Amino acid sequence: MDIASLLGRLRRSRRLSLMIFAVTLLALVATAVWFISARSSLARAYDQLSTRNELLSQARMAQQEAQLKVDNAGSARQLLEQLEGLGMEPTGWGERLINLNQTQLSRMDADALLGGIAPSPDRIFGADVFELSVTDPTEGLFHLPTTLSDRPPAPLSLTLRGSLLFRTVGGPLPPQSTPGGAQP
Repeated sequence: MDIASLLGRLRRSRRLSLMIFAVTLLALVATAVWFISARSSLARAYDQLSTRNELLSQARMAQQEAQLKVDNAGSARQLLEQLEGLGMEPTGWGERLINLNQTQLSRMDADALLGGIAPSPDRIFGADVFELSVTDPTEGLFHLPTTLSDRPPAPLSLTLRGSLLFRTVGGPLPPQSTPGGAQP
């Protein structure tokens, strides 16, 4: 064998090996770049999916709230129709807020006040807070002591907070029967 041909073959082989190595290295770099790009795209896709799922959840909640509002509006409309049928138009009523906090009243004044807020066809009272108590432990709430001294009965303590609705237009309502057939 000729030394020159051996060196030529070795050189070609080395060149071919370097060429294969270079192509393989280039393919490996291209694959690494593609993998990193795909991985970051996957992370962005998961982020977008999370955002879209959150928006979908919010939209569903908004839809449920809107449905509740529609249901409430329908119920309110039915209630207004029923009230109109009973002659209780909302525009024919006024409201007065009552707020008495531990006010001391005589028994007669307390009786008059409580009689003034008692339900009737012309008024409705909705109490938020109601408390009636005696200020003298020897007296009862519903009856006075049997032996009265020279002093008048002790006052009552009244706490009352609520809304009094009263008719402003028209006459009194016709009597309505209550559940069970009893008249109010």
